[in-house]
Amino acid sequence: MSSPLKSSLNDPLWVSHQIGDEYLMDGKGKWKIAYYPLFECGKTNEVYNEPRALVETETMFKDVPGTDFREVPLRYLKRK
Repeated sequence: MSSPLKSSLNDPLWVSHQIGDEYLMDGKGKWKIAYYPLFECGKTNEVYNEPRALVETETMFKDVPGTDFREVPLRYLKRK
């Protein structure tokens, strides 16, 4: 197992976050974990050295309702 991945897996944040739970990101919004865990970047195949998840929130795009998806480190998420 690579060193960054081992470091990521040893982080206690893995067990304190759940898919579907609601969080604030940077103190704002209503974000839910859509996919979790993410171990590497899908474009570069870089192995992450910290826990990450795909989060989602409802938003408007030019008056059209939609969903905003973002891949973020779990350290940015705080339980509501």
